[in-house]
Amino acid sequence: MLCWISACLLASLLLPNGECSDIIGGREAAPHSRPYMALLKTGRSQCAGTLIKADWVLTAAHCKVNSSTTIKLGVHSIKADDTYVQKFKVLRSIRYNYDEKTVDNDIELVQLSYKAKLTKAVKILPLPNEFNDVKDGTLCNTAGWGTTQKNNTQLSDKLMEVELPALSRKKCAAMWKTSVKKLSNKMCTLDASGMKAACGGDSGGPLICEKMFRGIVSFGPKPCANPKIPGVYTFLTKEYIDWIEKEINKKTNAIN
Repeated sequence: MLCWISACLLASLLLPNGECSDIIGGREAAPHSRPYMALLKTGRSQCAGTLIKADWVLTAAHCKVNSSTTIKLGVHSIKADDTYVQKFKVLRSIRYNYDEKTVDNDIELVQLSYKAKLTKAVKILPLPNEFNDVKDGTLCNTAGWGTTQKNNTQLSDKLMEVELPALSRKKCAAMWKTSVKKLSNKMCTLDASGMKAACGGDSGGPLICEKMFRGIVSFGPKPCANPKIPGVYTFLTKEYIDWIEKEINKKTNAIN
């Protein structure tokens, strides 16, 4: 969750009210029902990610993956001794022109130290093949092991999931005002009740809309689940997908 907190600290430098973003108001996911989820640990910091190829995970650039980061696949309960869990080190990580000051291009590719064994608990989530905007009000969902209560830094042991309505870019920009200037490569969600949101420790996790991978958890309001300030995600544009495919298809990246 501290990984999400670092994003919050970053957001606090950008935003007048110290806004930031993690899962609030969700429910425990059925064990291994989201087999593409990755758990990333760097020291005391935590993020989520998505397995997009047997040896590649997609996450948020602000998670600051490095050689000390441990990545686990097949996790439901962090504390449980689960035979489905596969553990990896980082072979290398690649960011896409990430701007730490504006949190723009908050996307990072991470190559695993070896290929994952695909099982019922470890599977690949396909990248999107459509790039049209997600319509306002479309129900999307995300998951993670982050904070489950407002103003609380306690992380969840179990994988949690939550359903959130997409918000149009126009509405999102108006609600964030001048704090978020570039939204062409972002998308937003907002639960008007203020009861549901992604939160600390959920950074880097996937946003899935109509069964398609559309975004990466980036940042949002602090405390989480503010009905007046949307959560923001890196939108998986064609430009990002072309970059991802170019990187993972390089011969120098091959792993036996």
